[in-house]
Amino acid sequence: MDGVENSGAYRFYAMNENELKAAYEERRPALQKLGEWVTEVICAELADQLGASHAVEKFFQIPPKPRLKETDSFLEKALIRKPKTSPLVEITDQVGVRFVVLLLEDIDRVGRIVQSGDWSWQKDRDHEQERLEKPDYFAYQSDHYVVRTNKPFEYGGLTIPADYSCEIQIRTILQHAYAEMAHSSDYKPSIHLPEEDKKRVKRSLAKGSALIETTDEVFREIKSRLHEYNESIEALLLASSHIYRDMTGEEANPETALAQIIGDTYRELLKPITPVQLNKWAGERDWLWAVLAKKRYESVFYRDPVVILIGLLVTENQMEVVRKWPVDGSYLEDLFVTLGISTTGAF
Repeated sequence: MDGVENSGAYRFYAMNENELKAAYEERRPALQKLGEWVTEVICAELADQLGASHAVEKFFQIPPKPRLKETDSFLEKALIRKPKTSPLVEITDQVGVRFVVLLLEDIDRVGRIVQSGDWSWQKDRDHEQERLEKPDYFAYQSDHYVVRTNKPFEYGGLTIPADYSCEIQIRTILQHAYAEMAHSSDYKPSIHLPEEDKKRVKRSLAKGSALIETTDEVFREIKSRLHEYNESIEALLLASSHIYRDMTGEEANPETALAQIIGDTYRELLKPITPVQLNKWAGERDWLWAVLAKKRYESVFYRDPVVILIGLLVTENQMEVVRKWPVDGSYLEDLFVTLGISTTGAF
């Protein structure tokens, strides 16, 4: 019978439970590595798009982590679904990764990365069916993909065979909270509510769905306004980090706590400054390269790339910078001396 037998409308895979269990447990290590690889590929591409790996940590509301289906859970799903061929092929969520983002537009961004990856992909048919059956549920606006390896490859010391699948879920943090509530209260067969209570739960879920969708639009508007407001400051902080990296040879985070404080404190002074001006200012001070390379080992202040931006502010707005200085003044005083600026009357 070539490994399968006919039974009614289905062709069942000829493998008993113990054989299926052994086969699944044998593939679990490779499945785990597959989940790690998928996560790494998506995060790496997102890091390229955002400009830095630390931006990825900020982008995802919950750190993405592969989840390997437990053996009993896999066997139960095979029992319930009655696959037509092999459960090892048809059950596509043996390993999965959930990416939780802030806004609906972020779902699209991750989705485009999934669709451009070095694998075969399709929308999860089970999830798409649920979306059609429950169109009023906001939770099902999230995206589910199934990706499959096109060929065997080595990763993490193991060979990942061809045609291994990984489920990818992409949802907002609000969808995540809503889905957890919906699944625990409405879809669990173990909860037997009276019919009237079921109706109340569904009405409440519908209200929650509408509220969440409205909240997502509010979040998007806030993000858009903040982005416009902060765009010029972020460009300066990024330019400062690039200059610092060129000067010291060390990677630099443009979004440190001190950088945010400086950006907020001197926003009005920074508005007319451009990255071109900042680069010109640094280029005219070749001697600063050696100074920073030394002083960065002496103080955390000089290990922060925002020191470049502060240096420009100091040379052009000495008294205003001193008057508004938001942290320990001894650091600013030392920067004055480093830049060869008199501290008389300033401190």
